Amino acid sequence: MIRVQYQKLGDISYISHLDIVKLMERISRRAGIKLSYSQGFSPHPKTSFSPALSVGMQSYCEYIDLELEDESISLDELIERYNTASVEGIIFTKAKKFEDKTEALMSFITHSKFEFEIDDEINFDSIIKAIDTINSSKTIMFSRISKSGNEIPYDMKEYIEELSYDEEKNIIKSTICTSSAKTLNPRALLSYILTQSGLEQDTFTIITKTDTYNMNENGEITRAL
Repeated sequence: MIRVQYQKLGDISYISHLDIVKLMERISRRAGIKLSYSQGFSPHPKTSFSPALSVGMQSYCEYIDLELEDESISLDELIERYNTASVEGIIFTKAKKFEDKTEALMSFITHSKFEFEIDDEINFDSIIKAIDTINSSKTIMFSRISKSGNEIPYDMKEYIEELSYDEEKNIIKSTICTSSAKTLNPRALLSYILTQSGLEQDTFTIITKTDTYNMNENGEITRAL
């Protein structure tokens, strides 16, 4: 198995995760990279991705696990061929070969760092006050709607590992839980900050994932690649 890291930047961030899955298959064909396919009535490429990124969010750290028909290709050549065949906004950065029993990306990743770049015309002082209030709060009770339509209360504070800001650049920085068992939608966090700041929900914001990793109970960090 080969794990590849790629970036998703600019307008390409507005296509869905399903479209990204299909796009990667087309890029592989253009690059001359022969993916392994499952057997059966409806064969599909043996690929798996890091947790889906919401539409409109950029990322410097997306991952895809590939099984190839021939994995003797050098990793440098793989990256070069992928970038040559890629589209604007999808940039392949590095790759590594793993044993087949390597933990799946979906279960491996527990935390991610997100940056929220706020419109320069917005007074950032109200955001600073909101973040300071959030950081000093012991609990932040919130609710989400389950797939069955039920309202589920939860303490948002338990899902926030770190929350800070860069006043000079109008950027909010966060580290939040993004595991399959415990996850906070970065837009929910942003929405709460905007509400506490007295700002409109449609305030122009660029959301970018800057890092993603596994953090164990001792606080030790391991990255996917």
